[in-house]
This record gives sequence, C-alpha cells and structure tokens, in this order.
Amino acid sequence: MRNLDIAVHNQIPELPVKPYKQYKMNPLRMRISIGLVLTMSILSCSSDKDEINSIQPSVNSIVMEAEGGETEIAFTNGDWDISKILNKDGNMKIHGDIYTQNGELTQQNIPLSLDDTGKLTADWGIKGFTITRTAASSLNVELLENSTGEPFSFTIVLSSGNQHKKIDVTQKISQGYQYVGIDFLLKEEDGDSIFVKEGIKRNFKTEQPLSFKFSPYEGINILKQSRFQSSEKDAFIWLKDDSIAVDVPTDLYDDTIHFNEVQSLYNSEWVQQPHEFNKMESITVPAGESSFTTEVEFRQRQISYQLHLINNRTSAEKIIEGKWIEIAPTGTYTVERLD
Repeated sequence: MRNLDIAVHNQIPELPVKPYKQYKMNPLRMRISIGLVLTMSILSCSSDKDEINSIQPSVNSIVMEAEGGETEIAFTNGDWDISKILNKDGNMKIHGDIYTQNGELTQQNIPLSLDDTGKLTADWGIKGFTITRTAASSLNVELLENSTGEPFSFTIVLSSGNQHKKIDVTQKISQGYQYVGIDFLLKEEDGDSIFVKEGIKRNFKTEQPLSFKFSPYEGINILKQSRFQSSEKDAFIWLKDDSIAVDVPTDLYDDTIHFNEVQSLYNSEWVQQPHEFNKMESITVPAGESSFTTEVEFRQRQISYQLHLINNRTSAEKIIEGKWIEIAPTGTYTVERLD
C-alpha cells in the first residue's frame, strides 16, 4: 500500500479546461474587411484589363543616321491612334500633310494626327519624315536625309482612351560629303535657244537730217551669265561652304560638248562675266520726228550635269542631277525705226 500511495502522489495534476468561447466579429469591421477584399479584386481585374489594352510598341525610341532610312514598329494590338507629333526642341506640334492609305491628300499644313490607317508627311527640304500606318498593329517611320547641320528629333505621341505612349525619334548630324567630280551630258531637252532683248527707245525731233552714233547694247545687260540649277532640295547644301570650282562647257555644236579650261563655282547663284562687245553703231536720223530701237540677240544654253560626292561616314556615292544654264549675247543686233 505504501508504494502505491507514493505513485499516486507523483502523478501530474490535470489542468482545468476552459469552455470554448465563440469569437464574434464586429459588424462594421466585417463590412470594411469585405469591402477591402472586393476593392482589391476589382483593382486586380482592372489592372489585368489595362495590361491587355495598353499601347505596347516594339520600340520606345529610334535613333537613325543622317542619311535617313526607315524603321518598322510592331504593336501587340491596334487599339491606339497618333494624337500628335511634337518637335522636341520646342515641344510644339509639327504641321504637315495627311493622306489616306491609298495616297489621297485629305488635309494640308495642319497639326499632324492619325486615327486610322494612312500617311503623315512633314518635309522641310533639308530634313523630314513620313509616318505610314498600313495595318492596325504596325507603324513605319521613314526619315529623309538630314542636311541641316544639326540633329533632328521629334516625338510620336500615341493614345488609347486615357493612356498615352511616346516614341522618341532622333536623327544624327551628318558628317558631310567630299566632292569627287562632275559630268556633263546632253538630254533631249538640252541645247541652245535664241531670244532677243529690246534696247533703249530713242526719239528724235530735228529740222535737218543728222548722224547719230551710239552703242547698240546700251540699256541692255549683256553680261555673260551662268549658274547651276537642280530640283533636288539638297543639291547645293553639301558644298556651299567649300567654294568648289568645277569645269564648265565653253561650246556646244554637232551635239558635242566642248571644254577649254573654263571653271565656275558650283552654286545656284548667277556668275557674271563681262561682255566682249564694244562696237558703236551710226544711223542717219531724218528730218522731223522719228524713233529708233535696238534688238540684241541672246543665246540660252542648257546642259545636264551629274555631280558626284562621297559620304564621309559611309563612303557611299551620292549623285546630284541638274542643269547648267548659260545666257550670253551672240553679238548680233538690229536697229529698227519705229513708225
């Protein structure tokens, strides 16, 4: 018995068990919790929807060399439009022309935007771009050669509802060209043509006939003039600061161009040379009233040219085409009495 009593006394006493009390949430707190869960769920769905409908171009910026070129931009969807194009220098809207996809001009010289397929163009002659959207989910950006002497940059702003996306376009400064040579050739529209200029009208009133001596070229600019002209907008930019003297024709006959070591500066300004005619003319003026005038004959010569340049960056050849024009007196003239 004694040993049994010792074992019983050494057992660990059982702790009292408290009855389970059910926790009750405050009704206001419960409504707030449910509201937060619903709000987070809605925001999550909205975020997923925005992600699906967001504007996602394949590139966010384009950097192109001065020679120009084109870049194709792809999109994950086509739910967007071009809301504006900004000049990055002044953050001003760029004006230009808007065309349909078929090339029909719809609006001219207005702030550029496009809400469907079509084409936008801005051309300053020495720089410019064409932006074409032929499909809903693609955009083609083409830059003209940049001959401004400074970088050219602009921003395409895309919109979809309240969303906006910018694509920055930057074109590098040109490294210029080196002059290689110039070729002259005859095309169908080239050759010589003749025209006349009327000189000073002289009026006389005399009682006796008299002899009158005068220059038949008086009152007429009879300087020999020549210049280069071209429809290419950058024809005279690359050499404007270099004062390049090139060989020019001296004669044209039998459909052959002849040279005689005569040079002229390559530019679009008229180059003048003094005339070689110093002849004096004498007429007999009759008694009474009379009038005389002189008509001087001029030749206009037109010959095509090709100017050859080499790009300093790429070593690629650039050919500029145009016309060389020369206007000069032939030395032939007539003195006419006016009745």
